[in-house]
Amino acid sequence: MKIKKLPEEVINKIAAGEIVERPANVLKELVENSLDANANSIEIFVEKGGKRLISVKDNGEGISGDDIVNAVNRFATSKIHSEEDLFYITTYGFRGEALSSICAVSKFRMLSRTIDEPIGHELLIEGGKIKSLTEKGSPIGTLVEVKDLFYNVPAREKFLKSEKTELIHILDVFTRYVLKHPEKQFKIFVDGKELYNLYPTTLEKRLESLLSDKITKNLTHIEYENSLGKVKGFISIGIESKKSYLYINGRPIRNALIQSQIKKLIGSSFYILFLELPPYFVDYNVHPAKLEVKFRKESQVINLIKGAITENLNPFKRESVSYDNILKQETAIYNANKEEKFQIIGQVEDTFLIVYYNGELYIIDQHVAHERVLYELLINDYMEKGYIPSQKLIVPIPLKFTPDQIAKLVSLKEVLEKAGYRFKIQQPLVFIEAVPADITTSAAEEALKEIIETGDLYLPMEEVFSTMACKQSITAGDRLNKEKAQNLLKMWLKTNNPNLCPHGRPIYYKISLDEIKKAVGRK
Repeated sequence: MKIKKLPEEVINKIAAGEIVERPANVLKELVENSLDANANSIEIFVEKGGKRLISVKDNGEGISGDDIVNAVNRFATSKIHSEEDLFYITTYGFRGEALSSICAVSKFRMLSRTIDEPIGHELLIEGGKIKSLTEKGSPIGTLVEVKDLFYNVPAREKFLKSEKTELIHILDVFTRYVLKHPEKQFKIFVDGKELYNLYPTTLEKRLESLLSDKITKNLTHIEYENSLGKVKGFISIGIESKKSYLYINGRPIRNALIQSQIKKLIGSSFYILFLELPPYFVDYNVHPAKLEVKFRKESQVINLIKGAITENLNPFKRESVSYDNILKQETAIYNANKEEKFQIIGQVEDTFLIVYYNGELYIIDQHVAHERVLYELLINDYMEKGYIPSQKLIVPIPLKFTPDQIAKLVSLKEVLEKAGYRFKIQQPLVFIEAVPADITTSAAEEALKEIIETGDLYLPMEEVFSTMACKQSITAGDRLNKEKAQNLLKMWLKTNNPNLCPHGRPIYYKISLDEIKKAVGRK
């Protein structure tokens, strides 16, 4: 069969399939264009979940009559001029694919005017073919209408979900950009009705306009900087949310490794974080819709995130910490005078400590508090020595593992030996000859079993220590006398992150006395 070059309209439809998956993708591209045009007022119109219409109107710089056709040509852009520019991206758009792809699968209308022109220009396109280009009165800025998305690609149209589902995706895109730009006005109309009219404000006020009171009343401000970059934003610790927001240099993005690291630090708590990194450090060109990014060194970004969260989420102190590596955290200086202000009320169900401090009650999970203490002791010991000392067993402990578990054990041998384990393999048995010092034999055995049964072929040292700490910690059901409870409280207050256990679970629940008084009708 002879090889032939595909027709241009087929190429455009293929490109559209990569960039435009649903109406929400159209909205994303159009809003980004408005923001790149320095608009400070953006109006959005949606009909039938975006299937019938998506329209974006802005008061930005506009497009001149000479450029309006080029704006919808494939790989035509004003935002990059050379290959080097790809490594210093500072705008939302840069490849020049989006508008041509949208035009290929819709009935498209663009009306635009610049400040230098007395009159605007209107461009009409259907299915990628220009129908007309005429002069027309227009305010300064740009209006883009995208009607009947996928009308000429029925197979793609069938894959669209219900109007309600598509609208949910549209509102998700809307939310991500209005949160990034609280200084701009946004309006959105759905099926002719105004849904939001958001005036310029602060990020905190905009969060209050869009998110639940439960989240916004518990926001902790985050601000941190190291040699790589900056982190700003808010975290609502202990308030679970299915949606959180991560931005890199102003662009809403996904990065599985970064997001998983955040989850390890704060669990499923809500967050909105803005990372500012050098442009050359970030590669946006790895996903057709620019939703995912890669970094030159992901470990440096992880350390930036860890530093920001550890520094800002300690409600009791703000001692300086070294963030070159999270394992190099300095143990915070314990303030005895501060401890005296804490009053242990008692223990509930041999599981929770009830503590009063500064007008608030803290309900502290004794197991996860102890787990945090032991985890940081292990981390500090490891950083000081480069290993965890071992204690040799008089009688080795035989454990039976499957062949694949033994393979995991072999791959983790170096990590486990640094953590204090020594073992000998005589398949199908593994004989534990030494365990980490200061960890009971039974806890060390249970920790090793869990690491091998659930661990991957590669396991960070932090995860080994978190498992060891979990197995060594006091548990729910352990009764603590006043002295033991007081010692646990003292050690917990020394930790660099008293909010969460190493696995990301909240350590305490806080209730203010004002909240209690209000609930019982006392002023």
